[in-house]
Amino acid sequence: MRSVKINLVEIEVENKFIMKLNPNILVTVLFFLTFLIHFSLWKFVFHLDEIIIVKFYLFLSVMFMLMITMIVLINRVVPEFLGLAVIGLILLKFGLMYLIKEKLNFEVIPGYKFHFIIPYFVLTTLLTYYAIKLINHDKKQ
Repeated sequence: MRSVKINLVEIEVENKFIMKLNPNILVTVLFFLTFLIHFSLWKFVFHLDEIIIVKFYLFLSVMFMLMITMIVLINRVVPEFLGLAVIGLILLKFGLMYLIKEKLNFEVIPGYKFHFIIPYFVLTTLLTYYAIKLINHDKKQ
């Protein structure tokens, strides 16, 4: 009886930890998980050159960290305009993604729209999630 009670307490502690997971860690893990899944599909299913995808995700990771940094800075300086800033950053990211698509010659890859759009939407979702967490954190204080 006592071991069952201890196990229930351990499960409660684990659930609280999962629910209060730091958004920085969650966003980083989901970003790298996206890369691993996409790289695996790229290399082992579609049998395409891995140099292009590595360059693409290197660009994406630099851009993503820049956007997160800008969101944090905007939140510290003018938190009331954070939502508007996120919309502007998403538009900026779309323009940069379009330019890098031209630079990497994605058109020669079969189904390049699939490989271009999916990472864009995943990273936009992660960026939006991070901004929402910052907005909700500010409202609580």
